[in-house]
Amino acid sequence: MTCACGATVDLTGRRVGDSVRCGGCQRLRVVLRSQVKGEVPPAARTGGLSADERHEVAQALKRIKVRRAGAARGQVELYPSWAVFVAGVQFYLSAILAGQNLAALGEPQRGRRLQVIGVVSYLLSGAALLFAYLRLSPPQPVLYGLLAGVPLLFAIWFTAAQHAPATVAREHGARSAGLALPALVGIILAIAQAFTVYFLMRAVYGPHMGML
Repeated sequence: MTCACGATVDLTGRRVGDSVRCGGCQRLRVVLRSQVKGEVPPAARTGGLSADERHEVAQALKRIKVRRAGAARGQVELYPSWAVFVAGVQFYLSAILAGQNLAALGEPQRGRRLQVIGVVSYLLSGAALLFAYLRLSPPQPVLYGLLAGVPLLFAIWFTAAQHAPATVAREHGARSAGLALPALVGIILAIAQAFTVYFLMRAVYGPHMGML
């Protein structure tokens, strides 16, 4: 078997599904039928691995699953990962884009769950920020900073959730989805937020608003 590092790995005594350590890079590799040159028995050997080795094999299998899922969805349209991250300015929108990508990649339940988390977090964080801004006196810059950092954290999470399978899918021919509609929605959300804050401040501070 040829390792990803380019070294040839001897599979004498091994079976498909076994893990074998590459003599070149010293990493554990899973013996896959598609990567083997020659005949290897089909039954997998069990046991004999340490906890660290089992974890490494599990990670290798996870990467294989991601590659296969991405390759199987090579002809879909996906939003670029950079656009998912930039949409974190309105992190509700970031969740929507990430969820759409996951649904296109064959994980609709995970995508919907991500979108629900994004919407709920958007509403809760927005309410907390408005409360802090309108009700706390004197201003609490540390609290404002923490709340303002929430969209960034969620944007990183949403981007990472879809990045690996989406990258593989693009390598297999997936196209980039249009960004005009998400951009328009983001602008509308920003305008709606600005007007919400303005009218809430007028309702709370009234004629004294101009002195704030």
